[in-house]
Amino acid sequence: MPNLDYVRWLRARVGRSKVILVYASAIIPAGEGRILLQRRSDFAWWGLPGGVLERGEGLEDCLVREVREETGLHAVPERLVGIYSSPDFDVTYPNGDQVQQFTACFTCRVTGGTLQPDGGECLELAPFAPNRLPQVPSWYQAMIEDFTGPEEPSFRRGRPGTPTSNDYALWLRQRVGTAPLILTGAAACVWDDEERLLLVRRADNGHWSLPAGIMELGERIDRTAVREVREETGLDVKPERLVGVYTGPEVFHVYPNGDQVHVVSACFSCHVSGGSLHADEREVLDARFFPLDRLPPLSSRHRIRIDDAKAKPASAQG
Repeated sequence: MPNLDYVRWLRARVGRSKVILVYASAIIPAGEGRILLQRRSDFAWWGLPGGVLERGEGLEDCLVREVREETGLHAVPERLVGIYSSPDFDVTYPNGDQVQQFTACFTCRVTGGTLQPDGGECLELAPFAPNRLPQVPSWYQAMIEDFTGPEEPSFRRGRPGTPTSNDYALWLRQRVGTAPLILTGAAACVWDDEERLLLVRRADNGHWSLPAGIMELGERIDRTAVREVREETGLDVKPERLVGVYTGPEVFHVYPNGDQVHVVSACFSCHVSGGSLHADEREVLDARFFPLDRLPPLSSRHRIRIDDAKAKPASAQG
């Protein structure tokens, strides 16, 4: 079971400062080519059903819970439409709370329930044609446009941004100690011209892994992958495809110093565009390209991402 009310717990420690929160949003077909929108009580604007991820919860579980709470419907997520994390989509709530979003949007199939606004978060529910929407925030507009566009999941909506913090995770740790945090990050499956895969040997545990790291305030999630690969290996890369989004209890991690983290990680398939390969010798001790049939020992979570990268369709795990 998820540990509910993460936002209230976090706000009690960081106040109204800008934080990265993970959301799941649902596109629910409502017949005749229309989709279901809700009118929110906090802003009074129209948008997609959905809400904030709780600790110990997977994205798809979050979506099912939020749709049921807000609309009375039982819905099953079917396809990942995209990830929306640009600072263009930052939001300040009426009470002053500031948020940078990391939102995963899914199409859903309704399997039961009775359509009924909860009267709390959701004041009204109504179907709209994608080309005849009421006024909606820019991020919902982007999601709906991507839903009606190509099948390939979107991740480049909004400006890529520039990090406004040097160590967002450290800033949070100074306020919450070692308590479990939901942190967003990116991993990269980087391929060379011979279709070999880039791996790094981590300095903290000596294990081989994909290049990866935590998203900073002010940057879009694909730029996190670019920055981390450059910092760790000296290579410039271009993300070409979203492999998947991974979260849930299986990616809960406790570091040697006791810090607890529930990771939400986006993995990208990338090709090298420049730079010179060398390990930074701070976070990683070695960096090499490996043929897929001669990979070193890897954790199951990295194996899953590599298998998904080879399989092509994007997925949401956990």
